[in-house]
Amino acid sequence: MIHPFIGNANKTVFYVSLWAVFSLLLSLVESSLIAQSMWVLLLDGFIHGALFGALGILLYTVMRYGKFAMLPVYQRHINITALAILFIGSWIGIGYALMYILLGNQIATEFQPLMPIRTLIGVLLYLILSQRIRVVHLQSKEDIDKKEKTEEVQIETTNQATQVEIIERIGVKTGSKIHMILVPDIVFLQADGDYVQIFTTQGKYLKEQTMKYFEEHLPNNQFVRVHRSIIVNVEMISRIELYEKQSQQLTLKNGQQIKTSPAGYKALRAVLKL
Repeated sequence: MIHPFIGNANKTVFYVSLWAVFSLLLSLVESSLIAQSMWVLLLDGFIHGALFGALGILLYTVMRYGKFAMLPVYQRHINITALAILFIGSWIGIGYALMYILLGNQIATEFQPLMPIRTLIGVLLYLILSQRIRVVHLQSKEDIDKKEKTEEVQIETTNQATQVEIIERIGVKTGSKIHMILVPDIVFLQADGDYVQIFTTQGKYLKEQTMKYFEEHLPNNQFVRVHRSIIVNVEMISRIELYEKQSQQLTLKNGQQIKTSPAGYKALRAVLKL
């Protein structure tokens, strides 16, 4: 997913403008605390504003994929606290290092008395930014849930469709050769643009066909569409475990791991009679 603060041109302009205003305000605050030329203060403000903007993008990525919600409460608080310390420490440390490189030790040293104030500003901005990321992530989850519900309706409609001929083998042309894939040898199928990747116990093959075709023509008591882009042979599943709050993860006999959608997991449970 694209970072929500720079997902389009308008959001990018807003995000850059936000940190530009912060840079200016930081420079004005510092001008009342230390005796230094305005251009030096503006440079310092620009460096720290740009750093916080860049670290904010990194923070979103870490918080989105860190799966903090799945951790025990005490572990979650430890991880979030450690992340805050790392985030603020990086902001202050990298900022000071850049000022030292650009302006030398004498000028950079004059900013050292501002470290406590910068730490306080960093904590406040971190709390605001992390809370905003949490809100955006929840909104994103809601959008995904709506999409999954639509997918569930589509899968249920497909399951109610008129029965068609069930295939026993699939012919795949590779160069001048034609491979005949027996249906029981298929581990899973994955959408790949206008093609489908067929993973078997012997290897994988590319077939110019649609997922809908295979969903309709493979035995529905053996093959389940666990995600809009994945069809799995249930006989190749070795383990099912919780992945997130509303999804499961399948571990196949070949070691491959696949995430299911809520609708796909419901269909899988129906086939496995769980």
